[in-house]
Amino acid sequence: MIRFRSIRARLTFWYTSLVAAALTLSGLTSYYLTRSALYENLDTSLQNELQWLREFIEPQARNVPLKRSTVRERQRLTKTPQPSPEQITDEELWDEVFRHTLYKPHQQIIQVLDRNGDVLYQSPILEGKLLRYDDIPFGTTVITTIQDDDGRELRLAITQSEFVKIFVASSLDEVNRMLNDIANVRLFVSPLTVIIALLGGLVLAHRLSKPVNDLAMAAEQVNAQNLTVQLPVRDSQDEVGRMTETFNKMIQRLHASFQEIQQFSAEASHELRTPLTIMRGEIEVALRNRRLTKGTRELLRSIHDELVRLSGIVENLMTLVKSTSGRLIFKMEDIQLETVLSEVADDARLLANNKKIKVLFDPRESVTIAGDAMRLRQLFLNLLDNAVKFTPPHGTIVLGLERRNGYAVVSVKDSGIGIPRKHHEKIFERFYRVPRAEQAAEPGSGLGLSIAKWIVEAHDGTIKVKSREKRGSTFIVTLPLAPSSRTRVSSSS
Repeated sequence: MIRFRSIRARLTFWYTSLVAAALTLSGLTSYYLTRSALYENLDTSLQNELQWLREFIEPQARNVPLKRSTVRERQRLTKTPQPSPEQITDEELWDEVFRHTLYKPHQQIIQVLDRNGDVLYQSPILEGKLLRYDDIPFGTTVITTIQDDDGRELRLAITQSEFVKIFVASSLDEVNRMLNDIANVRLFVSPLTVIIALLGGLVLAHRLSKPVNDLAMAAEQVNAQNLTVQLPVRDSQDEVGRMTETFNKMIQRLHASFQEIQQFSAEASHELRTPLTIMRGEIEVALRNRRLTKGTRELLRSIHDELVRLSGIVENLMTLVKSTSGRLIFKMEDIQLETVLSEVADDARLLANNKKIKVLFDPRESVTIAGDAMRLRQLFLNLLDNAVKFTPPHGTIVLGLERRNGYAVVSVKDSGIGIPRKHHEKIFERFYRVPRAEQAAEPGSGLGLSIAKWIVEAHDGTIKVKSREKRGSTFIVTLPLAPSSRTRVSSSS
């Protein structure tokens, strides 16, 4: 069964199907009604003619010899005079029948047989050929369709009395021609009408679905940064207009809720910053006291590490709130990407020192991109920090940089625990953490990769991961080169 995905296609299909079904039904109905009417008129004419013949012939039937040839032979042998005009003779009777048939609107064929089956009268059109029908009813009339010896289709009315058998027939050529004309007209008009209905249905469905498509396109533009946008309302009285108004009210409610969440997150992050900074400072001061016992010192260091992690989470939350609200402005300028990566690699070596992990970076070419140096540093430091967390001691992290088809491609490859395939798309969502990774490495906030993706997309780039469980991961960041750098590459090539 054919399935149509769009409402426009379904509307067109059903509209055209209904038109085609209506045309077929009306065509068949009109054809059979016309056929019935034509046959009914023809049958009435034949029956009337048969009735006239029976009433005209039967009163004289006893005076009419059985065969005209016998009458002529007797007149020739006995030399009897011809009958007078006032007498109704055999010849006069059939002449009257002949003259009567000349004035009929339909060309009718008459055949009269005596009780022995011999021809008393026959229309000239038969040319001596007999009309035949078995089981002729006595005293009643039967109307049926037969074929003569030449294969012509005839409509026949037939009856018999104890003296004569009367056949009245009419050719069906004219009736069949009229029915064929009607059928041909229908066969021409119906497909043409269906085509017109199909085209009209397409236009109508397009006009009806256009407001819905426009609404869908406008709704796709709505995101966290422009929740104040209102979808255009064309006509509030129809279904699309009411749906648009409902969407607009929903967007307003979402905007209000989103603002409340943003406000709460910003205020909470801001309020947490100060006490966390104070606690970190006090613990750092306390750790300088040489009189602390070993156990107390280890406890304070553990608390200090947790405070550092909490401070990082708060900073990430502040960054996400500002990015969502559009309050973060990127300062775009031409920067040497290899310089930024070298500095980030040095910071990553400090993070990896405790686990004796090697961080390798060997830039082989200069790459210039247009970007915000501070945010790019945050991006790659998040990726390297992630690699350090999920790489076992004595592992290796390789930071790579190359120029490819007008883009700078940065890769961060580690020899860590890897990421199961089913988590590849989800790891860039906010607060998402791979369950198995949590057990195998230091716990994280689930915000680092989300921030990394946001920074990459703000630079019109892409980020993806290639990873196999227990075989390490590779994060690949693709950023467009600066226009000046692209020009140089083109000229050199």
